[in-house]
Amino acid sequence: MKKVLLLHGYNGIPQIFYWLKQELEKMQYMVVMPDLPPREGVRYSIWKKEMDQLGNELEGELIVVAHSAGNPFIIRYLQKHNLDIKLYIGLVGFSDVYKMEGREDLYEAVKSVAPTQEELENFKQKVKKRYCIFSDNDHIVPFEILQKHVENIAGIGQMIPNIGHMGRKSNLQKIPEVVEIIKENEGIKC
Repeated sequence: MKKVLLLHGYNGIPQIFYWLKQELEKMQYMVVMPDLPPREGVRYSIWKKEMDQLGNELEGELIVVAHSAGNPFIIRYLQKHNLDIKLYIGLVGFSDVYKMEGREDLYEAVKSVAPTQEELENFKQKVKKRYCIFSDNDHIVPFEILQKHVENIAGIGQMIPNIGHMGRKSNLQKIPEVVEIIKENEGIKC
């Protein structure tokens, strides 16, 4: 069965993931959507332990859709785990450490999941198709960090105006661009 891993970020599962899960299940995908510890629980060691418990749910070919902190985490996780990721779609993804004034908690989480250069190179070698969707008005990740992520993973970038960080504050309910990328890469007529 075709599988999609939806990997959330710092604040937990975004609303768009519930919509994506429904759409992907209609397309006959098995959707794996772990509910990892949010906020102060965003630490590589904690998330790794949770992901390791998914076992065979991560076996076989995977499509990964990662949101925010889920992006650097999956890049690091792939280094030591033999996942077969055939398509990666990063939503407001980053791979560089950045600091947001007054948000030491976020900085600590970002530092914890940030990949090394070796992990980035491994990711580029193992994942053939890499896409990044981001916005011009993200209130969490600086625009230059979003753009640099596209470069860091040698991905294909798609900037969508005015959709923010794609979480609660942006009130985004769905993101059809992700479904379009999956259909395009799977050879499904849109």
